[in-house]
Amino acid sequence: MVDFLVITAHPDDETAVAGLLLKAKNEGYTTGLVCLTKGESGGFATKEERVKEFNDAGKALGLDFMRILDFPDAGIEVTEEGVQSLIPILRECEARTILTIHPDDYHPDHRAVSALVDRAVFVSGLKKYSTDGRTWHPSQVLFFSLDPKRNAKRPDIVLDISDVEKQWRQVIASYPSQAIEPMLETWARYHGMLGGFALAEGLYHQQPLRLEDAGSLLNSSKSGR
Repeated sequence: MVDFLVITAHPDDETAVAGLLLKAKNEGYTTGLVCLTKGESGGFATKEERVKEFNDAGKALGLDFMRILDFPDAGIEVTEEGVQSLIPILRECEARTILTIHPDDYHPDHRAVSALVDRAVFVSGLKKYSTDGRTWHPSQVLFFSLDPKRNAKRPDIVLDISDVEKQWRQVIASYPSQAIEPMLETWARYHGMLGGFALAEGLYHQQPLRLEDAGSLLNSSKSGR
């Protein structure tokens, strides 16, 4: 079982939640990452270079599960074939929390991945896809945004990543071909400003968050005092 499973479109998309993955590992949780394409259409690097950067980032994140698929970059479609290809991975991981790209993100591949994950998570929970008769459903599906051009909504959750800044920068440095550090720095400082932190990551949810005890409310509002 994977506690936190991130599903993305391209190598480097996961950097939007690298701090969360690092914090989860530091807190003893298991983490996983599934990327649907090898990023071959970006133009800044070859497919082989993109895959190497992805693997380097995975090592820096200390992931427990990692998979890169071969959907067409800049051509991901929401198809039954795509859904079926994700089902065995989802059943293998049986993630407690899934994180994927916001359905209103700017890149067509990002929006397609969000829709694919939505369908695949639902279908994967059906008993017919179980090898032992058990059903599975994640406790929650959360979203992250990679660019404010199309999704201008303020995040529902702001996670402090200041305590993993050094590791976070090492993950970002795994992608020299993409020159993403300035954007991620700006994004992390903006989210940090929203929460009163130096650096933070923003998350979105479409369903009510499920809390098991009243103390969770106290923990979630500590920074608002």
